[in-house]
Amino acid sequence: MAMRPEVRRHTIVLIAFAMIQWGFMRYILDQELFNLTTYQRILFFCVSSFGGAFLIFGAFIYMVLKGNSPDKT
Repeated sequence: MAMRPEVRRHTIVLIAFAMIQWGFMRYILDQELFNLTTYQRILFFCVSSFGGAFLIFGAFIYMVLKGNSPDKT
């Protein structure tokens, strides 16, 4: 069965958003754009990483559950 194009598009958008937000947070932390303590930097990195991973896994689960066209038999 073929994957529906709108499901594929939604999945790609979610994965791209997760990667971009993670990269943006990494840039903020690496360039020290905010005056953060070490504890705050670790916290922001962990929250950003877990949030991005949650979005990616959620996108994959969405793709698996909604990806195939319904059978018309």
